[in-house]
Amino acid sequence: MDQIFIIKVISSFLIAGTWIALSTLLAEKLGSKVGGLISNLPSNILVSLIFIALVNDVSYVTNAIVSIPLGISICTIFLVVFIVLLRFNLALAISISLFFWFLLAFISSTLSLDRLYINVIICITIIFISILFLEKVLKTQTINHTKRKYSFLQFISRIFFSGSIVASIVIISKYSNPYFTGIFSTFPAMLLSTMIILTMNQGKQFAQATGKILVLSLSNTVVYIIAVYFTYPLFGIIFGTILSYTLSALWILFLYPLVKRLI
Repeated sequence: MDQIFIIKVISSFLIAGTWIALSTLLAEKLGSKVGGLISNLPSNILVSLIFIALVNDVSYVTNAIVSIPLGISICTIFLVVFIVLLRFNLALAISISLFFWFLLAFISSTLSLDRLYINVIICITIIFISILFLEKVLKTQTINHTKRKYSFLQFISRIFFSGSIVASIVIISKYSNPYFTGIFSTFPAMLLSTMIILTMNQGKQFAQATGKILVLSLSNTVVYIIAVYFTYPLFGIIFGTILSYTLSALWILFLYPLVKRLI
């Protein structure tokens, strides 16, 4: 690996890891509704796409984005499986949900679903059905914030875990085709680390309640990648990222009153 590429990998580790740790620390103190919405603002995917564009080019990113809605769909199923199995124990929830993610990611990588709008429709449908299931069938309750402490060791471990995943994605993108990179760029690093730490620090019910909102807020990632698809070629990486993130944040502001009233 050349020196510039190594610098980009290290930078992606530090930036993504710190960002995710800080955003989830804030979310933990604000309750499951607000916390779930804030935690799922673009983080892993934002940093991954920036560095993938720098390592490759903008056209590589737009090609990779086509498959990202499938990855988000898989993450949604991953999170639902995790929430359902968490009522039994954490180890079972982790192992089975990750098994589902890797299985579905492998199946998706063998398909040629290369129409962005079709993949987006599939993704939104899965998110909608998942919310109905968690709210109406599983009856996952909303929980306000708790007063338990968030340790420095947990903060550092979250930086390391999430940063490692994003850095790995950058490395994978160097040696794989855009379609597979797009799917793997949605690996649920933030979702997994958030659910594990919330379960250990706040308890199963709080983690499940936050997870329900995380499922809904995955829709803002869809908004973000659609925006990137159009803004990167027109405005470049920096302004494209700013515009896309702004649209994603506005989507969260739109969702908040709906979440407050309906969920």
